[in-house]
Amino acid sequence: MIKALQLAAQRYLVSSLLFSIGIVVGEWVQRERSRRMRLKGNKHKPASLLKAHGRTFSVVTTAALPWRTGTSINPMLRAAHLAAGDLTRKVILVVPFVPLDQQPLIYPEGVTFATHEEQAEYILQEARKRTGLPCTFSVMFYEGRYFSSFGSIFPVEDIIKLIPPELRDVAILEEPEHLNWFQHKSRWSKAFAHVVGIMHTNYLAYVKEGQATGYLNAAAVYRVNRWVCRFHCHKNIKLSDAVQKLPHQVTCNVHGVAGAFLDIGRAKAAKPSAGQHRFTKGAYFIGKAVWGKGYRELINMCTEYEQARPDPLHLDIIGSGEDLAAIQAAAAAKGLHWNWQGARDHADQSMHDYQVFLNPSTSDVVATTTAEALAMGKWVVVADIACNQFFKQFKNCLAYKDAAGFVAAVDTAHRKEPIPMSAAELEKLSWEAATERLLDVGSMQPKDWPTAAEERYTAALWRMYRSIVGG
Repeated sequence: MIKALQLAAQRYLVSSLLFSIGIVVGEWVQRERSRRMRLKGNKHKPASLLKAHGRTFSVVTTAALPWRTGTSINPMLRAAHLAAGDLTRKVILVVPFVPLDQQPLIYPEGVTFATHEEQAEYILQEARKRTGLPCTFSVMFYEGRYFSSFGSIFPVEDIIKLIPPELRDVAILEEPEHLNWFQHKSRWSKAFAHVVGIMHTNYLAYVKEGQATGYLNAAAVYRVNRWVCRFHCHKNIKLSDAVQKLPHQVTCNVHGVAGAFLDIGRAKAAKPSAGQHRFTKGAYFIGKAVWGKGYRELINMCTEYEQARPDPLHLDIIGSGEDLAAIQAAAAAKGLHWNWQGARDHADQSMHDYQVFLNPSTSDVVATTTAEALAMGKWVVVADIACNQFFKQFKNCLAYKDAAGFVAAVDTAHRKEPIPMSAAELEKLSWEAATERLLDVGSMQPKDWPTAAEERYTAALWRMYRSIVGG
């Protein structure tokens, strides 16, 4: 994915540099005009409240189960909780249907679908299993294709045209930049009454990785991401400030964790029998065995620990993936005491008794595994950076600023049992609370709508952009 994203960025680079200075100046002029118009009492559209009864939500994403990735699972759970929260709502989950010959590339062995109906039933059954909710949302498909060079699915048709005009009320675009990098036919913000983008991924970190021109590529992707999010979204929600600056942005973690993890946390909060401990295992890391999941940072931090302490840091590694052999070799070269456990589900019974989760990754937006570990009542040791800001409100989050801080946090986490999670803390991690946060921060007040000057500017930029990339 990284190499292909870098090549795509270079495609945009030359064109974007030719007029990016003019765009930056134009954005400044537009902001000044908008400020002056607001001071003069510019008229705005009325508020659009997502909690209002009877609204129709189209949750549009770039992946679908049985491909088990964040952009298939989290939007499905979001749709389920939106539908359950208000029976007057209509909720549609809009996902890609990839050709039958491509399905074995991304779906589990032996699992394929000849029809939309078959895959829709699979998704609904999985949603009911994970949530325990009736899952009354419907599933709609658009034609997508998997591009192995990107490791991603992209739309190959105009999704907007598939959604009947009478259903075009609220669109929740999961990864709006990804959905619209190569789609230049229609603007979501013109077709729907209210469009909210949710940014899942720090694509700039991927683009910069491993190439001399990475920072130039990142400059191009940064600008393109700003454009497509301006064109298509009335408001952009960043899960954390690890994501780049965007137009009409707000930062809020609107993801939750599955109820199974909360149940584990409740059980672990109970007082143990006399002479017993709530946790009987030490530290672990869980994540797909690819370098981008934080293994470099983990090797570096564990090396610092072993240099600072006479006793080794024993760490169980849970995961498999294409970089496993290279990661094992790098850890062995540093003399680290890692135990390779293979892949397993984070909620598996064997994971319940670990006391400490280490996640020194610096490329996450919001790490689902960290949220799950907190929900299970464990200590989490994380870097004190933007992607972990949400977690710092929890008593069992130990955030470090440097290697010495990492060593101290690991010592604390091994020496003391985690503090039992309170009902209020568990609620903050739930999908119910995450859905409430989305409905609050995603709503539009009159002052949030773009002014007439902003609309004219965006329309001109859209025409310029389409003339460059085609559409």
